[in-house]
Amino acid sequence: MAKKEVSKLLEVARKMPPLYHTLPEKEFSIENSEMAQWMMQQPEILQYIANRIKDGHHIVYNRETGKWQGVDFDGAK
Repeated sequence: MAKKEVSKLLEVARKMPPLYHTLPEKEFSIENSEMAQWMMQQPEILQYIANRIKDGHHIVYNRETGKWQGVDFDGAK
């Protein structure tokens, strides 16, 4: 079985300091996760996520407007 290749963009995670994902004596909330907050501050991780979403064809680029949008976006709010 071939080893799965990992993006070099994720190498930044190897330098993450000790952080809580679930705060002690609290119910889990992704909004309060120190780990998730740290990751979202890392440009390399944000680039990796954007690449995966784009390459997975979950978003499309509109050349006329210069904007990206979800493939299922219908404009209704």
